[in-house]
Amino acid sequence: MASEEKDWAAHPIMSLLSLFATPPGPVTSQYDGWEYRWKMFVIRPAEFKMEGLLFGIGGLYLLIYYLGKVINDRRAQSTISPFRSLLETHFERIRPLVSASPAKHLLYATGRRNVLFLHATILFWPWHDVAGFIQHLGMIIFAPAYDGSETITFEVTLGRGEDGLQDGQGVGVWALVNKSILRTLRQARYDLTFPRLVESAPNIPITHVLFNEHSDCSDIMLKTPNVGITELINDPVSAKVLKYLLITDVSALKPQRGALPTKVKSRQVVLSVYKPSSKAQYAAVAGWVQVALNIADLLSKPNLVKAEVTRKLLRTRQQVDSELTAEYKRALSENTVPQETVDEKRAAKKKAERASMTEKELKRVEELEKKREQRKQQKKQMIR
Repeated sequence: MASEEKDWAAHPIMSLLSLFATPPGPVTSQYDGWEYRWKMFVIRPAEFKMEGLLFGIGGLYLLIYYLGKVINDRRAQSTISPFRSLLETHFERIRPLVSASPAKHLLYATGRRNVLFLHATILFWPWHDVAGFIQHLGMIIFAPAYDGSETITFEVTLGRGEDGLQDGQGVGVWALVNKSILRTLRQARYDLTFPRLVESAPNIPITHVLFNEHSDCSDIMLKTPNVGITELINDPVSAKVLKYLLITDVSALKPQRGALPTKVKSRQVVLSVYKPSSKAQYAAVAGWVQVALNIADLLSKPNLVKAEVTRKLLRTRQQVDSELTAEYKRALSENTVPQETVDEKRAAKKKAERASMTEKELKRVEELEKKREQRKQQKKQMIR
């Protein structure tokens, strides 16, 4: 038996494996800590302190993720539930709240006159992500322009494509924006480059500013009865929860490949509010949602804006579309490598062939070319 073990140890495969095997560590006979034995296995926890620490940190991270996810899921349900009764009175179908991530929840509703669909997006702090939470908190402390608030955004899409109130109809791009997010919002949204900023507007508090493409558009939005913008913006609680109210028929991001085709364009009413924390604020947010739906009904009316204003809005969009298309074509021409002509290809081929010739071969080729040119000249003289 011993000879067989010796032969197996001397086997070439075993000798090869011994080159890569880690030599066994010294076995300590003296060990005073806890020890778990099972058949041939022995586990000594005191010798795995670093592994235990890493395992504990990983387990704590997973626990925080799970607790943060559960808390945000419950908060999302409690945040949207006060508005369900209002939405149910306006929309025929409301889908259940879904989670895009532990910090982002979505709601979809459809089935209302003058509205194609409504999207509601709830954004919370990333309580589930330790690294993301620390980064989020740092941005709030060290970047004054950073908007780290918890928000609810209602996007009411009125139409899309040729039937989407496009080509300058309606009031163009119009917005009511809280000054605290003015800089951030203007940098984030391309459509806010269309209207001009109105520094001081009547019936607008100093906490908010107005954007419009024409003064008539603001008169329609603020002075038309039963819309409710003027009443809410002059209420302190309602004004406090409003981040921005935006009417747009332009994409939020600048198109990178020329003007967008008509079929993908849409007109929207975008309402963004701070997450309410009291009954008065919940009532104020519900009031703003009702205003957004009132605007949808208002924009469906024919001849809402004067013909000259409509022509101006239409002309602006046509000019911007032509500029975007020209800009895209220019970028393509700058990045496209010009193709070689037939003569250039022939010259390059000839140059490559001559590079591999000796001096004698080059002289012979040059003499043949001279004779060929002389024959061409003689033919031309005979034709004349």
